[in-house]
Amino acid sequence: MKPREARRDYYWRLAKERGYRSRAAFKLIDIQRRFGIVRRGDKVLDLGCYPGGWLQVIAKLIGRNGLAIGVDLRPVDPTLPDNVKAIVSDVSDQTLAERLRSISPFGYDVVLSDLSPNISGIWELDHYRQISLSREAFRLAKLLLKDGGNAVFKLFHGGEMKDFLDELKSAFRYVFVYKPKASRSRSSETYVVCMGFNSEKRGGRGR
Repeated sequence: MKPREARRDYYWRLAKERGYRSRAAFKLIDIQRRFGIVRRGDKVLDLGCYPGGWLQVIAKLIGRNGLAIGVDLRPVDPTLPDNVKAIVSDVSDQTLAERLRSISPFGYDVVLSDLSPNISGIWELDHYRQISLSREAFRLAKLLLKDGGNAVFKLFHGGEMKDFLDELKSAFRYVFVYKPKASRSRSSETYVVCMGFNSEKRGGRGR
């Protein structure tokens, strides 16, 4: 978004007023109000966490007894609440699951993925890259989620979306496609809210 466009954006201005690091914070706030996926005391994994807007929201929801772990290729400004930690890593790193399991040995209650590729402007290419990232997030979710846990995955609309939704439906009791109000109407992004993970669908625990 260009600076002039940003200043005209309602959620951009609201994020500045309320101290959030990005307007994307309001996407998670909307999802939480609608579905109640995060509870106090939860262990939450946030994939694609930069610059930390979702982590700020999660920190408030989980309270002091919860824990939020953010993962991104880019380092996040470390001035975050005490119940938040950030890791610099690629989600496709095959050692990441073990690193995350060492932090929360009994698993995570919620896995959130706001992963996005560098946008090329070529719609089919961007869609394919984004779905590939979401599948990496789903792989980690299957390894790390507790039985009955929840997850959210960002998706770009396109030809691969139906197959991915079918994969999610095979692993979760409830799957909802939802576009938060803060998601721009012209954007192809949507979010898939998944509730009630079936740990029998976990598969192998390989790295």
